Amino acid sequence: MKPLNILILVALPLLSLEWNTNAQSEGELPDAAEPQLAEEGDWAARYNEAQIECHEGSMKACDSIWMDDRVLMDTFLYNYGRTCGGRVDLRTIRREGVSCAEAFPGH
Repeated sequence: MKPLNILILVALPLLSLEWNTNAQSEGELPDAAEPQLAEEGDWAARYNEAQIECHEGSMKACDSIWMDDRVLMDTFLYNYGRTCGGRVDLRTIRREGVSCAEAFPGH
């Protein structure tokens, strides 16, 4: 298989992610959903900083939320992280099997 064919096979699944491709120019991301921060003392308050960083565009922070074993699937925290702060469709990114850092390289 030629190197170009491998690149196409790797890049093709990323093309089907549902986000505004016009917003993908350097330094820009689609708008994020507002995080739901927990009150101090709540067990989820430990994720407040990660939610804020995710909202501000850190895809590593988004991934750190949903990949944490303490965060249950299909909760707001999990879904917020898994959708890269509400930037992509949950079912689509699950189907593609990519992280937020992979979906938005450089962020």
